[in-house]
Parts: sequence; C-alpha cells; structure tokens
Amino acid sequence: MDERYYICDKDNNEIVYGYIDYNRLHGFKIRPGNNVPYEGVEVSRLVLIEPVLIENVLKRKIKHKLDTYLAYLFSVIDDDDDPENLDLVIDDVTRYKNIIINKYAKFLDKKYIKQLLKKVGAVELELKNKLEQLTKQNIKSTGKLR
Repeated sequence: MDERYYICDKDNNEIVYGYIDYNRLHGFKIRPGNNVPYEGVEVSRLVLIEPVLIENVLKRKIKHKLDTYLAYLFSVIDDDDDPENLDLVIDDVTRYKNIIINKYAKFLDKKYIKQLLKKVGAVELELKNKLEQLTKQNIKSTGKLR
C-alpha cells in the first residue's frame, strides 16, 4: 500500500501532500488507537510538535493512568487479593515511573514531574505495604503444622 503524508496549512486552508521525515522531527510520537470507525484518513502515527499540545496530551494521558492505578489500589485495599497479582501491579507502577522519568520528563516541566513522581511513589508505597500485610497474613495462617 502506498503511504501518503499530509501537511495541513491552516493559513491557506489547503492540504499539501508530500513526504515527512519522522526521524528528523523532534516531538512526542504517538500512535492513535483508531477505536472509532471512520471513513476518512486513517492515522497510523502522529508527531506532536507544539509544546502546549504535547503538555495537554501528556497530562491527560498521565491523569488517566494514575486514576486507573488509584482505582485498583482502592479495590485492593478493600478486598483480600492475591499477592502475585499485587506484585505484578507493583512492577507495572515501577515501570510507569521509569517511563515518566525517561520519556515524559523532556516534554513536561520539572515541578509537574516532581509532583507526579511523588503521587506515583505514594501509590507504589501503599501497594508495597498491602503486599507486606498479605504475606504476613499468609505466613501466620499457614504457621507451623505438626
């Protein structure tokens, strides 16, 4: 299939067809989910160049992911959960923290990154405490059998 690239010029209200070298563009690269069927241009990759737009997209993406972790944290605190699942979530939170440091830090201001890492660290600490409580309960419940 022939790949076409579009450049939209909002000053002239016209679309210019051509080739864009994505390796030379310095911006935030995303792949849209394309979850909605649409009879038009299908976007397979998008490079955001405008700093304000990058910041808005990243903040929305980060807020959604943090809300997901918090919802899971509250469900784990309320229920007795399997320690193995909890360990996987802790690994995922640690991976997410590394993504924030390595990938998002160059696009967002340092104050916001510091606040975000503090929130993610609090979630991680609470999950680790819950895992520790569950392992202690499992050790007490099994105990020594003779």
